[in-house]
Amino acid sequence: MRLVRVTAGLLLLAAPWVFAQSGAPRAWQQRLDVDIALPVPIVGLSSANPFAIAVDQAPRLISSTPPRKLEVDGVAMVAAYVDPKGDCLGGVPLELPFPGLTTALLEEITSVRFDPARAADAAVGSWVVLALEFEGRVKESSVGSPSFELPDPASPPVPAAPQRVAPSGLLLRAPYTPQDRLSSFASPRRLKVKAPAQEVEIPVRAMVHITAGGRCDRFVPLNLETGLHPWLSAYLATWRLEPAQFDGEAHEAWVVWSARALLKLTSLDSNGVMVVRSRSYAPPPDES
Repeated sequence: MRLVRVTAGLLLLAAPWVFAQSGAPRAWQQRLDVDIALPVPIVGLSSANPFAIAVDQAPRLISSTPPRKLEVDGVAMVAAYVDPKGDCLGGVPLELPFPGLTTALLEEITSVRFDPARAADAAVGSWVVLALEFEGRVKESSVGSPSFELPDPASPPVPAAPQRVAPSGLLLRAPYTPQDRLSSFASPRRLKVKAPAQEVEIPVRAMVHITAGGRCDRFVPLNLETGLHPWLSAYLATWRLEPAQFDGEAHEAWVVWSARALLKLTSLDSNGVMVVRSRSYAPPPDES
């Protein structure tokens, strides 16, 4: 309940000569403060989709040009288990900016030496989260099986959740010291990852905004690795469309676009590594 302070007074219906009086305030003119509780209003939650714009006809793609020779980059996050000797026994990918990075990333971190974590003066086993910056290039790309759907007015879009990778049984049972009890973190002495060139076919899904002039001017990725967002942005910039229609006139609209992309990627090289002290990792309980 909210308390609102109000001032109570007497409303006098008296002869005009009363209001002409001056001098010291009378007893009936004294200020009186009273706390009155007001009910708190209820606010309802809306499940409406803010991207849903009513149109009679969805946009239609007329032409597009998939990018080629486009520089791309992104950051990979991986949790590595390092024993008291400084050996990395394995890792768990947490966030990958490109497809096809897992094998090269895990093979490389298990082959390098680490300075182990310490609790007080003793070396201990621990999990450490590493961030690696990767760079590469999309040499060629093509897009097939495109589809446009108008958003569901009652269901806001939800981006695809990153795929969770469980550690091996060995890592589930490996003893480790929690991060909040460490006096120093495990750190790789040297770590550089190179993933080979590859050709990948991946699903792509995004919310795209089409103007009344038939151009795409912004988008929300729903299913695409973060390192490929610049590729999608460059691709959408080439779109020419027949815009949505409402009451016989061109109208702006958001649509859910999905397709399959075939990408030829050069090798992906890491150009830096950082221990992420603000992020921790703990394996799930071993249920075996």
